[in-house]
Amino acid sequence: MKKILFALTTLLFVACGNNVQQSKDIENVNLPEYKLLNIEEPRVSSNGTISPGQNLVYNIEIDHPMQNDSLELLQNYFIQKGEGDFVGINKVIVRAYLKGTYTYGTPYASLNLVAGKKDVIINEEAIKIKELSEEPSTKTEQDTTDPIVGTFSCDRTHDTYIFKSDQTGLFVMQGIGVSPSEFTWKRSGNNITIVFEVFGEQKLMYNPKAKTLTEKSESFGTLVFHKQ
Repeated sequence: MKKILFALTTLLFVACGNNVQQSKDIENVNLPEYKLLNIEEPRVSSNGTISPGQNLVYNIEIDHPMQNDSLELLQNYFIQKGEGDFVGINKVIVRAYLKGTYTYGTPYASLNLVAGKKDVIINEEAIKIKELSEEPSTKTEQDTTDPIVGTFSCDRTHDTYIFKSDQTGLFVMQGIGVSPSEFTWKRSGNNITIVFEVFGEQKLMYNPKAKTLTEKSESFGTLVFHKQ
């Protein structure tokens, strides 16, 4: 009996030691700078188990594009943290958004752990979104007088229109892996006409008082985009 108790005590000590060492490893990693935006936690059943289909998602913000080795440091950190916080999790996803682009729903990098396999997926289109969404360093007279210049987002679909002062723009559709679409635009009063490179012409109505754009969609009906 004493031998059995000694063996159990030894195993418990080793397990605790491993957990302490794991925590120290997490704390001591020289991580690239990031900001944690939010966590999408998996559902845990009443008996404390996690379904294999459940995801643990960390949404983070980074200031600029990173090399793969830096992204892998972040990936390993969050995998280690996730496995410590949610015992039994086998799907840990880190979505790294460039600063100021989270609302567009297009991460620069998706760092995935699925059933023991890790991968890093880069979306270069996120860089274009960041460039188009940033305010120019020097405003022209048109920037300050044309109210259509700016970003309009739909609360219902989470899609976004970005209008630039040079009569170009970008339509960002919500969803991972969905590439943004470029367009040119012109305004006649409150009527906005945009022309996509691929999809052709689209008509929008601008409401200057509410600062909204209205789109008639065949799939969703009337969509309202509010200026950010």
